[in-house]
This record gives sequence, C-alpha cells and structure tokens, in this order.
Amino acid sequence: MFHNTSGLSVIFAGVGLFGASTICHAAIVYSPVINLAIPVNAPGLYLNIETGASGTSAAAVPGWDINVGGTSSLNFTSPGGYNFVRLNSALPPTVGPSNLPENIIGPFMPTASWIAGGAANGLMLNSTANYIGFRFVASGGSTHLGYLVLSIGSSVTGADRKIVSYAYNSESITTPGGNSMLVPAPGALALLCQAGFLSKRRRR
Repeated sequence: MFHNTSGLSVIFAGVGLFGASTICHAAIVYSPVINLAIPVNAPGLYLNIETGASGTSAAAVPGWDINVGGTSSLNFTSPGGYNFVRLNSALPPTVGPSNLPENIIGPFMPTASWIAGGAANGLMLNSTANYIGFRFVASGGSTHLGYLVLSIGSSVTGADRKIVSYAYNSESITTPGGNSMLVPAPGALALLCQAGFLSKRRRR
C-alpha cells in the first residue's frame, strides 16, 4: 500500500525506509520497500508508477511508465515523452540518466537535463542509495515528478540489482506552487522543511 501525503496533509517520513518523522506540506506518494529485481536481459523490468504493477514484458504491465534492464549496462527507457534526469556534469556521450546525489528532483533543473533515457551514469556500486529522477504522465493526463531508489551490487550488470522503492509528487508540475512541485528524497526532506521553517521565521 502506498503512503500518500496529498492535499493539505503532511509528510510522515518516519515510515519504513524513510527515517525519523518529519512534517512538511507537500503531496508526495511513497511506495513501500518493494525490492524488485531488475533482470539481466534486454526486456528487463516494467513498472507502472501509479498502480505499482510490475512485470518482465510491456504487455504484462498496462500503462507502464518505466522500463529498466540490459545486459552490458543498466538502461532506462519509457513510453513517448516521459523522461529521466541527467546532471549537467554528465556530458555526452554519457547521455543516460544520472545518479542524483542531492536527492531532489524538480522543474528548477535545467531543461537540458531531461532526456529520453539510456545507460545510467554515476551509479554507486554496493549501495542501496542510488537515485534516478524521472517525470511521467499519469492516467489522468497530467505530468508528475518522481525518483527511483536503486540497489546495485558489485556490478551494474549483476543479478543483485533492484528497485528498492520509489516516490512521486501527486501534484502536477504544471500546477503553480513553488516547493509543492519538488520531490524530496529521504534525507533531503528534513532539510527542505527546515529551510522553509527558517525562511518563514526570518520574514516575521
């Protein structure tokens, strides 16, 4: 079951993977810890972000949003127009999505950072803290931001690579609202809330 903090409710980051409790206005939907294995083959794993459905073929996952797999690298693809995040420091020919160390995905990122997909770069081996940012079109037709949390073993092509969990903002990125468009990942959430609290205090 998803943990939804939509509307005027608050984020409780103390659920499962996400550490100590933090309260902050947002509309983030966190998946549970799913630990989906990413097959070492070209079909890979297909995932529907809204429903949580997954499978090893597009036909098995209606409305899929993300496909990740590959044998010689870890490749990310998506249906037409749904994109992943690449940091500006990841220049061509490294055109795939980047591991995002700052763990925040938002529309403030340069337009050039949103790309169609490809082999991921900057992934940390033997780590459960790899973040891939994406945007996707929900069933209602609106575009949203999110991120995947990846676990990588001793090789990106090893059988122990997994999608640990994911999260997305249930508010459309076309909706005005500043921080409501951001998707903070674990660890960054508390900093965002603290920054917002401090800025409010300074304005008084």
